[in-house]
Amino acid sequence: MGDEARPAPARSGLPLILLSAVVQGWALYGLHRAIEDHRWPATNQAWLIALYALAVFVPTTLQLLAEHSREAGFRRVVAAFAISYFYFGWHYGARVSPAEAIPMDGPRYFSLALLLTVLWLLALPFAQGRLATGSWTTRYRLLFTNGWRNQLMLAEAALFTGLFWLLLFLWQTLFHMLGIDYFRELFKEPVFIYPVTSLTFGCALHLIGSIDRLTSVVLEQILSVLKWLAILAGVILVFFTVALVFKLPGLLFTGSRAIGATWLLWLIAVIVLLLNAAYRDGSATDPYPKWVARFLKGMVPLTVIIAATALYALGVRTQHYGLTVERVWAFVVAGAALCYSIGYSISAFGTGAWLGGIARVNVAVALALIVVISAALTPALSPYRLAANSQARLVQEKGVDAGEDNARERFPYGRNSIHYLRFDTGDYGRAKLRALAQLQSGPHAEEIRREATAVLAQTNPWERLPRADVRAGVSKLRVYPNGRTLDPALIGALAADFHDSPNDAAGIFIDLNGDGTDEFVVLGTYTGLLYQHDAGRWVLAGHMIPRAGGMSRADFERRVIGELAVGHVSTAPSKWNELSIGDVKLRVNPND
Repeated sequence: MGDEARPAPARSGLPLILLSAVVQGWALYGLHRAIEDHRWPATNQAWLIALYALAVFVPTTLQLLAEHSREAGFRRVVAAFAISYFYFGWHYGARVSPAEAIPMDGPRYFSLALLLTVLWLLALPFAQGRLATGSWTTRYRLLFTNGWRNQLMLAEAALFTGLFWLLLFLWQTLFHMLGIDYFRELFKEPVFIYPVTSLTFGCALHLIGSIDRLTSVVLEQILSVLKWLAILAGVILVFFTVALVFKLPGLLFTGSRAIGATWLLWLIAVIVLLLNAAYRDGSATDPYPKWVARFLKGMVPLTVIIAATALYALGVRTQHYGLTVERVWAFVVAGAALCYSIGYSISAFGTGAWLGGIARVNVAVALALIVVISAALTPALSPYRLAANSQARLVQEKGVDAGEDNARERFPYGRNSIHYLRFDTGDYGRAKLRALAQLQSGPHAEEIRREATAVLAQTNPWERLPRADVRAGVSKLRVYPNGRTLDPALIGALAADFHDSPNDAAGIFIDLNGDGTDEFVVLGTYTGLLYQHDAGRWVLAGHMIPRAGGMSRADFERRVIGELAVGHVSTAPSKWNELSIGDVKLRVNPND
């Protein structure tokens, strides 16, 4: 095709693109004003998020499908997107969104936007194929072209819009130099930002979509370069898999410290991307020289080992610490990775074109992901519901300390499973927490009821727990040397200074100033507190600061608790002696 625009689709699609862009801009502005003025729909999370989902995705869908606006089924496809996304947003606002406003909760809404975007990008090529051919059984070549074309058009339109705003910035700066601030004030008004940005983005989509060769050339350049990185990725995969096989027997029996799954899944994702860069739409039957093609086909089955190891690692973590929302999504990704690795491995052993079965695998996995992600955005497979059920079971089995190990690595606010139910699993978790507050049976029922009731009363994740709960936690502090105990005066002093229960800490009785009387050190992963006995009471004398900085929870258990257990503790001379626990050195920062 030439550089010229496709006449019929462009003429018929432009009015729809402009209209949808205008509606999108004013809809987003209206929602912004509702939030600023604290009025409906901002006062109802379900309506607010549902309307935001509509305002962001439906007009953009219309813009990308505009060339098919006269095709049969166009309205049904758009209506299906609109109804689905409205419900996804409604479910999140009604069942998942926090019951109260929590500062810095942006990452949670970002994760929802990311999921909706991934689902949209997966489903859109199938809808475009249906409108173009009149059938849902679209050829892979068309799905491939539409999928990459959509992403490139969106990226280029975003770049165009960014450059547009850079020019506006230059405009207002030049006039500001002359003492004219009208444009500076105008360009930062929401009533200008939302409509103009949406209209600019829509116009960019129209201009880019009118020139087929533009996206074709850019796609050709990107894929032609990326495919050669598959060689390096294959070498990494081979060497890492060999090393993993030798380490695997030990890893299989390390329980909670099994190998992490995140980077394993990233490795498979990179391999899948680069192999598809070479395969493209299936038209390139010999994308590499023969020796390179044979090497890449030979290394593909190794991805099965990586994917299976990632699933095992996730299973081990889940067995010990239960499901979290992030871990549910990790299982989804790991399942997709295993499907890709098995499907690609079968293709590698097949005859005919190089990895000729990739197309069928890609379509099958894409459809499976559409189904799973859609279900996960409803109560049927909501990660928040699954995580709430899992963490509630964990609390009943292990008590209020469930989830404490590596809590800061697993939970956003670094607390226990009860705290996670309250602030991180939406209404599903709050319902489970209310049930735990009424728990009557089980070995930990009384302390679970007390903790659940206290956490339910919290209005934000950083609020201090009631002092009685802190005293109970202090009483259970691990104390060294073995046999030493905390006296009531020391418990009171610790409870007065701690914001919450010191479940991740250890206490040490040791003479740090050489006066023949033991001081008491409370040591955590990042810092510690030094208490001195003075006239029958314990007073805070200073802070303990590791010379090498903070430690992870795993390092704390290994390097500190492990050394304390065997008595490897010493001091070094100074006004306050330095505390040595194995190879960990801590100095005192006195209060005075």
